Amino acid sequence: MVKEHEKYFNKFDKIVMYYDNGQEVLGTILDAIFSRYEKFDHRINFDHKEKRLFQVSDMLTYIDKYDYKYKHKMSFTKSEKYFFNSEEIRKILKELNKKRF
Repeated sequence: MVKEHEKYFNKFDKIVMYYDNGQEVLGTILDAIFSRYEKFDHRINFDHKEKRLFQVSDMLTYIDKYDYKYKHKMSFTKSEKYFFNSEEIRKILKELNKKRF
């Protein structure tokens, strides 16, 4: 997706990723993808008092992970099934897909 939209990402003066490496593997993957942009900055330590954007991105990551596991018939942990059921995830994904480029 990043490669397909490279022109979009190149429009920015700087790309800042606020991710505290809660899922270390995901942090490593994101670093590998975005580190090729010389204006990339991965911030692990940031002001959590103003963490609304962080919480939204965390929720979107959760939803995408849930969708991936659902599509690939992978099992879910108890915590992954805690917040939403499959029908709710489908509704959320439908709305999100309308907003994605």
